[in-house]
Amino acid sequence: MKLKSLKITAIMIFLSLAVSAQDWIVPDDQKNVANPLPYNLENVKKGKELFLKNCKSCHGDPGKNNVLPLVPPPVDITSEKMQKNTEGEIFYKITHGRGAMPQFGATISDDDRWRIVNYIQNFNPARQPMLVNAPATKAKLLASVNEQEKKVEIFAEYLAADGYIKLPNAEITISAKKNFGNIEIGKVRTGENGRAIFTIPETLIGDEEGYVNIVVALDETFIADVVTLDKAKVGQLKQVQKLIRPGVLWSTNENIQIWLLISYICVTGAAWLTIGYVAFQLFRIKKSSKTESSNIS
Repeated sequence: MKLKSLKITAIMIFLSLAVSAQDWIVPDDQKNVANPLPYNLENVKKGKELFLKNCKSCHGDPGKNNVLPLVPPPVDITSEKMQKNTEGEIFYKITHGRGAMPQFGATISDDDRWRIVNYIQNFNPARQPMLVNAPATKAKLLASVNEQEKKVEIFAEYLAADGYIKLPNAEITISAKKNFGNIEIGKVRTGENGRAIFTIPETLIGDEEGYVNIVVALDETFIADVVTLDKAKVGQLKQVQKLIRPGVLWSTNENIQIWLLISYICVTGAAWLTIGYVAFQLFRIKKSSKTESSNIS
C-alpha cells in the first residue's frame, strides 16, 4: 500500500515538473496585439486595483518575490521573465489562464484585463513609471448634504508649501455606511476650484424613515479624514413587513406567518388538553374518595 502511494506521489511530482518546465506558448496572431487603452495614470491606477483584487493572492507583492508556491509557479510581475512578454502575450495569458491560474476571460472585462496589462507594464524599465511610491499627500475634506435636492456638496484642499490650497481633479468616493461596512454608491471628481457635487441615486434605500449615513472619502494617494454625514434623509423608505399591526388580533391579521399561527394553535390546544386532563384526574380522585367512604359506612 505504501509502495503504491509512493509511486503515485512520484508520478505527480514528475508531471508537475514537466508542466512547470514547459514554455507558455502564445499563438502568433495574439503576440503582437496592441493594447487599445492608453498607458496613462488613470488606467494604471485602475489596473492596480484589479491586480490587488484578482492577482496578488498568487503573484504576491510586486518586487518582493513572495509568490504562492503553485505548479506551474506564478512569477513576480516585476521580474524579467514577466516583462519580456509583449502586451498581447500578457493579455492572452490573463484571458486563458493555465494550470492553477484561472481563465479571467469570463470574469474580467476586456478593458479591465488591458488595464491590468497597463499596471504590469508600469514596472517595465522601458516604460515611464506612472505609479511612484511617494508618500501620500495630506489633505482636508468638507462635505454637506442638500436633502431637498438629494445632492452631496464637497470641497477638498491639500497641503502645499504655503499652506492648504484647493485640490483639483481629485477622485472622491461616496458610500453608504451599513452595519457590516460601507457600500460604495458612486464617485465624483473635484473641479479646478476643488469642489464637486454628487447626486444621490434614486435607487438608494435608507432605513424605515429614509435616513442614510453617507461617507465621503479621498483616494489612497491622500491622507485625509473621511467625512460622515449622519442621518441624511435622501434614501427610499425601507419596506419592512410588520408581523402584527397595532389593534389587530392575530386571528384577523393577514400578515401573520402561517407557521406562527399553527404553532400558536398547537400550543394553545396542548394547554387546554393539559388543563382538561388535570381536571379529569381531580374528578376521578374525588369520585374514588366518595366511593371508598360509602363502602366503609
